[in-house]
Amino acid sequence: MVAPEAMAQGLTRLQGVEINRHGSYTRIIFKLDNLFTYSLTQLPNQIRLTLKSADSPRFRRFNSYSDTHIGGVAFSQRGNDVHVAIAAKNTITGVRILDQAENVLTVDVGSFPGQQDAPAIVPGRERILSGTEKLIREFDPPLRAEIPFIPTDSRQLQKVIAGEDVLLFQKGEGFLYTEKAAEAVEVFSYFLNKDTPMRALASYRQGEALYLLERYEPALKAFREGERLWPEYLSLNPAATFYYADSIARMGNLADGRRLLVRLIAQLADKTYAPMLLDRLADILARNGREKEAVTIYKTVAENFAGSKAANHAALKLADRRVFFVGFEDYQSLMRIYQDIYKSSGDVFLRDDAHFKAAFLESLYGQSETALAAICQYEKLYPQGIFVAIARGIREDLLLQVYRERYAAKDYEGVVKLAQQNRDYLSRCFTDDQFIRRLSEGFADIHKPVAELELLHYLAEREWAASAAPFMYGRIIDNAVTLDDIPQAEATARSFLIRFPRHPDTHHVLEHLGEISFFKKDMSGVVAELSWLFKPGVKAEFLNSYYYLGKALATSRDYKRADMTLTRYVDGLRQAGMSSPLAGDAYFTVGSGRKKVGDYRGAMVAYRTGLETAGNEMRDQFLYTMGELNLHQKNYKEAKVLWDRIVKEGSDPVWRKMAQQAISDQEWQENNGGRASGLSK
Repeated sequence: MVAPEAMAQGLTRLQGVEINRHGSYTRIIFKLDNLFTYSLTQLPNQIRLTLKSADSPRFRRFNSYSDTHIGGVAFSQRGNDVHVAIAAKNTITGVRILDQAENVLTVDVGSFPGQQDAPAIVPGRERILSGTEKLIREFDPPLRAEIPFIPTDSRQLQKVIAGEDVLLFQKGEGFLYTEKAAEAVEVFSYFLNKDTPMRALASYRQGEALYLLERYEPALKAFREGERLWPEYLSLNPAATFYYADSIARMGNLADGRRLLVRLIAQLADKTYAPMLLDRLADILARNGREKEAVTIYKTVAENFAGSKAANHAALKLADRRVFFVGFEDYQSLMRIYQDIYKSSGDVFLRDDAHFKAAFLESLYGQSETALAAICQYEKLYPQGIFVAIARGIREDLLLQVYRERYAAKDYEGVVKLAQQNRDYLSRCFTDDQFIRRLSEGFADIHKPVAELELLHYLAEREWAASAAPFMYGRIIDNAVTLDDIPQAEATARSFLIRFPRHPDTHHVLEHLGEISFFKKDMSGVVAELSWLFKPGVKAEFLNSYYYLGKALATSRDYKRADMTLTRYVDGLRQAGMSSPLAGDAYFTVGSGRKKVGDYRGAMVAYRTGLETAGNEMRDQFLYTMGELNLHQKNYKEAKVLWDRIVKEGSDPVWRKMAQQAISDQEWQENNGGRASGLSK
């Protein structure tokens, strides 16, 4: 049972705790009754867990629990927080947090085979780490030579090939310069398939193009063919030499590739791009497992060529070696290194890389809101960036955390804004079954049905939101009806029935269609949409549905079923203790139907009940009709009394005039002896 003081303060309740030993670790499961936030600190001999804004029993039986990993779990209440102290034993090598279940927190304490001793990240960010670590560690795009592209002199081309072929070859080099490698391959293949003096040069250019396409084996073959035909060209085009060297290394011959690249660096030692070639040598060495040599080169470049592009590249590569081994305490210092590289570098690729790495660190260790802002900023600055695809996944994961935190804080407007501003990134949020309902709850709290209708209409068509589509369709219909947007309500309802013909909400949608048909005065449509209400055991979700169906049946002279349906309506109002302006008309319609089938007694009962229920608006109408019914039954005196009440007390001049006329007719009959005996009774 939840403590009264906890309820009064709106605290989350820690309802239960389970402790299970699993060989290399001990699992502690905390079960709460609502959304929660927490913090965890790992000390050498203790793990301290704080459940914020929570209340808990003392769970004293766990104080003495002991196994090979932990030696007791103590619970204490400190203000509005629950503090849990887990005593750690010497066998502890790590702590693992699992909080994918909404109201359940799992803490594993012990050793985890195959798990590196990397610092813990923010709980709930495990997907971000697992989805990104492999990409960052193994990201290995083609290396840019950073050597100016040297096109072939057109005069030299004209000496060996015809005019049209000159233009075509220049076009191929243009493709190569703009890194349209696939188009370049097509052009140079044309020259390689001809017996022409251009075959050697075309082979080198083909090798460069294939390298950019990451087709390293055919690239190496093309370079070797070029070297066989024209070995001197390598000294004329250092960029081709670089790509040739890297292709050799990538195909498993590091020694020869390194030898060629070192020779190129020596050849260009006096050039400004020589330091960048040193970086590229380090990149190649690192890729081939020569980590110590690579780091030495990076450090040398960073220290000796400060402010250069090569130094920034080297600094970034050195920072990359720390990215998975920092923790909460030192991640910001590494993040600042990436930010400095981003600010100081003029190279778009380095800036892209550094900006993403800084945002990535924030996404692992920072506050959810801050992390989300950082990754969104990266996407905004680099919509076509190197890491934009993985950034999208990170953003989706962070949105799930931010939404849960805002909802737990009862920041309903914040939940709504989050969804509106990130509507294309909500796929992870939809893995939470409660998300869409909580989003609608937020819209209701801030009274913005138009905004909700617009957002849900967009989301309902997204494939990743398909599981929540029925609910969204229902809300769209509800809001459209509320806003009197009948065409949209009807169109959405029809779409729902086509898409989800057997869904449990089908009746809900049919009731809306019945209401729409009623207001369109399509009474046959009302009957078609709502006749299922006569099935045994079926109950309308909206009480007004009985009214719409009853009125439609009365119009079609199906008085028996109209009576049955309208009676369910007024009985439902009475049982719920509700009033409705439609109640009087329901009783009047029932009375009129009974009168038409000859049930005068039943008609009078309906009119009298309606008179008591309807209030002043229909009072005169009920009195007049009851007078007519008495007249029909030759109860002349009772008829006159009812009409006289209208004349003396009525509020509607039309009914008063009609009542006065009815009385005058009766008096004329009396004076002429037509009904004297009846009036004197």
